[in-house]
Amino acid sequence: MKPTRPRVTVCIPHWQVLRYARLCLRSLRRHSAGLDLEVIVVDNGSRDESLDYLRSLDWIRLIERPEETPANWPLNVFTAWDRGLHEATGEFFVTMHSDVFIHRDGWLRPLLAAFEGGPRIAATGAWKLELEHPLYSLQKRFVGFATDAFKSLFRGTRPIRLNERQYPRDYCAVYRTRTLIDERLQFRPLPGHSGGGLSIARQLWDAGYETALIPVPEMARYVYHVAHGTAAVAPEKPLNHRRAQKKVERKVRDLFDADWIRNLERDESLDRARAA
Repeated sequence: MKPTRPRVTVCIPHWQVLRYARLCLRSLRRHSAGLDLEVIVVDNGSRDESLDYLRSLDWIRLIERPEETPANWPLNVFTAWDRGLHEATGEFFVTMHSDVFIHRDGWLRPLLAAFEGGPRIAATGAWKLELEHPLYSLQKRFVGFATDAFKSLFRGTRPIRLNERQYPRDYCAVYRTRTLIDERLQFRPLPGHSGGGLSIARQLWDAGYETALIPVPEMARYVYHVAHGTAAVAPEKPLNHRRAQKKVERKVRDLFDADWIRNLERDESLDRARAA
């Protein structure tokens, strides 16, 4: 008989963002009671106290890759998910960023429910949680489509179709583990693909599978994502535009002042293994 609670593997790439990692993992722990959850953290060469913190947690599986450096970013994020995928024991595989924080129980429910649409649905997630002005969003879509058309013409990449402009974003997306492994799909960039969630989505579509999108308001009920949040705490990874850099820094300051985040920071019990 199929278990009522599917095993789910969450894989989080990490590099020297102790405050984010602690909040991300504690939020997962607090809001995943009753779930059969496996958490894998893939460390990409941290050389600070964040690695000591991760080593102290006996309820996660830590994969250390000391050979990695910030110079390999963002490729080492994609290869971290590839590594985690082949270490995973879960029926479902969740990609997650270290600047994602769960703030409500039941966060997996709408994501897993999407797979009830049929066996050809191989991935689910939401689009960006940070809503944009409609005119700006339209401009970005036009520029993105034109840029992709240029790349397909002069670089030989497959052009993106209009219905592919939105896909499960990899900050918190869920995939059928066996589908990705059996089809030999990869998060790392392949010829004709970019990396990450778009790469996997395109590979799934090309193989005849479907992806399901969770409405942004539904996702936002459970998940808080600091888009480009690492840029606010890691000087080695600043954003290219000063205006965007200032925006994310303000967002992170406001986040750290929020009561629910402060409660997570104070609750050290979430770091310890629960009694059997």
